[in-house]
Amino acid sequence: DELETLLGVLGYTVTWSDKDVLVTAPEGRRAVFVGDLVDRGPRSPDVLRIARHMVEAGAALAVVGNHDDKLKRHLSGKTIEQLAHEPPEFVDGMRKWLDGLISHYVLDEGKLVVAHAGLKEEMHGRASGAIRSFAMYGETTGEIDEFGLPVRWDWASDYKGRAKVVYGHTPVLEANWVNGTICIDTGCVFGGKLTAL
Repeated sequence: DELETLLGVLGYTVTWSDKDVLVTAPEGRRAVFVGDLVDRGPRSPDVLRIARHMVEAGAALAVVGNHDDKLKRHLSGKTIEQLAHEPPEFVDGMRKWLDGLISHYVLDEGKLVVAHAGLKEEMHGRASGAIRSFAMYGETTGEIDEFGLPVRWDWASDYKGRAKVVYGHTPVLEANWVNGTICIDTGCVFGGKLTAL
């Protein structure tokens, strides 16, 4: 519901027909999804339908998030329960589609980079296992916090790159620019809001 509402605010039209979706984009606009399309809400299959339709229709780009990668590899977690009610061809198609998502985009002639967990300047436009891992998971300090989660290295505090970097992954209370980077994960699934830039 939040995604459909936000898309509406941005001028997109979302039309449902049974389990098929049609998303019409406003003239000259293309959405970019920063990953974690699944495991973050009660309607993961519908979010996947919307994002996949938009990407395949040329109305959006999407980078892979760590939860999307886990779904592709394991089909586990909360989303597997939701997908149990979907036809097998939908699940197989999503596995293949998720496998095709890239780690990051370099857009606007190198002025904008989009990656799920952010990306250091020396990694922009390059491909390797280490870069894909950083783009999906970020960099950790090796420590564990009080909730049992890995402590993330604050790469954005040292960022001095030419490109602006838009990312998500770690929820923040407000989306704020830090050294030319902005995290737009404002914790919608945890009671925050869904943010677009």
